[in-house]
Amino acid sequence: MRNPAPTLCVLIALAAIVAGCTTQQTPSASAPSTATARAPIQFRVVPERNPAGCTRFDAALSRVHTLTPTTGGATVTSAGGITSNMTEASPGVYTTDFSLGGTTLAVVANATTSPKTLTVTEPRLGCRWSAITP
Repeated sequence: MRNPAPTLCVLIALAAIVAGCTTQQTPSASAPSTATARAPIQFRVVPERNPAGCTRFDAALSRVHTLTPTTGGATVTSAGGITSNMTEASPGVYTTDFSLGGTTLAVVANATTSPKTLTVTEPRLGCRWSAITP
């Protein structure tokens, strides 16, 4: 009598493969869903190149900032809860001007790169802070 174990193992494996096949299509990994595209992004900026006049902003800017894409723009919220609306300069790139202690800072977030980036500059004094996502 022949041993049916090898044939049985092959049949079980084929049944498992067939059972795993479906006609349901899943979204492509390269096309982010709307929920993922609108997920908040957290940044912790660090000084990049700052003269002495800029260090007074380091403590406030080094705390976590959250960027949340919205329809047609984004919002950036500081750790202290101050929210600023950003405009979409190009797809996935957002800009705004932010006032801190009487100084205007230009904020640019790029959600299209990997890793995502956020830069804060004060052109008059030459201040610059930057962050990337982990």
